[in-house]
Amino acid sequence: MHRKNGFTLAETLITLGIIGIIAAITIPNLITSHQKKVTVTKLQKAISILNQAYRLSYEDVGEPGDAFELGCETYFKTYWEPYIKGVTLCNNSNCAYKDGVSHPKGTTQGMGGDYKDNILCPFLTMDETLYIVFTGSTAEDKTVPSSTIAVDINGNKKGPNRFGKDFFYLSRLEEGKGVVPMGNTLSTDTIMSNCSESGSGFYCAERIKRAGWQIDKSYPWK
Repeated sequence: MHRKNGFTLAETLITLGIIGIIAAITIPNLITSHQKKVTVTKLQKAISILNQAYRLSYEDVGEPGDAFELGCETYFKTYWEPYIKGVTLCNNSNCAYKDGVSHPKGTTQGMGGDYKDNILCPFLTMDETLYIVFTGSTAEDKTVPSSTIAVDINGNKKGPNRFGKDFFYLSRLEEGKGVVPMGNTLSTDTIMSNCSESGSGFYCAERIKRAGWQIDKSYPWK
C-alpha cells in the first residue's frame, strides 16, 4: 500500500485564514496608494490645462481689467473657452455644491451660491473636472479682484468634495505667468499647518507639490 500525502481540512482552513488576514491588511493599503497616485496625476493634469489656457489667452487678449464687471459668461467665452478643448460653462443648478466642501478639520465651506452673482465662474471639461474661477472676492462690502481658481478633479457630483482629496485651491499669477498651487510663496510650516487634520486644506496642492508630487503618510487623507 502507498501512503498519499495531502492537506487535512483543518490545515486547508488555517491556510485560507492566513491568506484572508494578509489580504485584509494589504488590499486596503494598495487601494489607498492607488487613489493617492490617481489624485496627484489628475491634479497635475488640471494645473497643466489651466496653465496652457491662461498663457495662450494672455498672449491673445491680455488680462481682463475687471473680470467681475465683465460677468461670468463674457469672461468665460473670451478668456477661457477658446483655449480649452471641450469645455462647457456651468450654472448654479448643475455645478453648485449642495452640501458645500468640507475641510480636513471637519468644518464645511459653501460653494456655489455666488455663481449667479458672477463672483464664481464654473466650467467643466470632458473628463468631468470642474474648474471654478473666482472673478472677485467680497471685502468691506465691495468686490475686489481675485486670483483664486478652485479645481475639483472628479466634479461636484462625486464625493468626497473635500479640500485636499478631490478639491484644491490654485492661484493665477499676473501677466500670464501661469497657474500655481495656492500658498506657493508661504513657508513650509504654514503649508503643513494648513494642510493637516486640524487645518482648512487650502494649501494642500502646494504641500503635494513640495513633497515631489507625492502624498506622504502624514498627509490628511482620511
